[in-house]
Amino acid sequence: MFSSIGDIVELIIVQDWKTFRSSVLSSPASFRNIASAISSCSELNGMTLLHAAVRFNPPLDIVTQMIEFCPHMTAAKDCLDRTPLHVAAGSGASPELLALIAHACPAACDVQDEEGKTPLHFACDSSCVLFEDDQENDESRTSKQPPNHESIAALLSHSIHAATLEDEEEKTPLEHAIMSDASLKTVKLLQSATSKGM
Repeated sequence: MFSSIGDIVELIIVQDWKTFRSSVLSSPASFRNIASAISSCSELNGMTLLHAAVRFNPPLDIVTQMIEFCPHMTAAKDCLDRTPLHVAAGSGASPELLALIAHACPAACDVQDEEGKTPLHFACDSSCVLFEDDQENDESRTSKQPPNHESIAALLSHSIHAATLEDEEEKTPLEHAIMSDASLKTVKLLQSATSKGM
């Protein structure tokens, strides 16, 4: 079916979700075999197939099926202690996708990576860069978007505690949101969550 793991990763990068759906998700057994091969690929630094896919904001039905076939992937950590929820939040995934992953694994909302950042930190920090090639692509953009209110609300609906956690720079998600020109509505939501979470 595929000559290499690279072929599968390429489907994700070019966002050929139709081919991904018909080949990678053709059966639970074949999906689990492919997912296992990707998880053991040293070049991917501990990322799972779910980590790779959510970076590119796939259709919800694809992620739903991936989670049904391999529920444990939602809690898996890469070499930087990031879950798929970290990657989705830091890649600007849709609020619906964040809600789907957070619902499948609410504990991932409170997981801090090696820099102490939760998925909420990433959603609140419009200057975050998850991958080196993202930084190169960002240099061509003139400005970053402020944090997405619906994304932050989706994450907070599964963990208010995450609003109180500081990263290694001793910054909370609220502080990152303010520095990223979040809307007043978003700032108030985070302030409320922080007071409830303490």
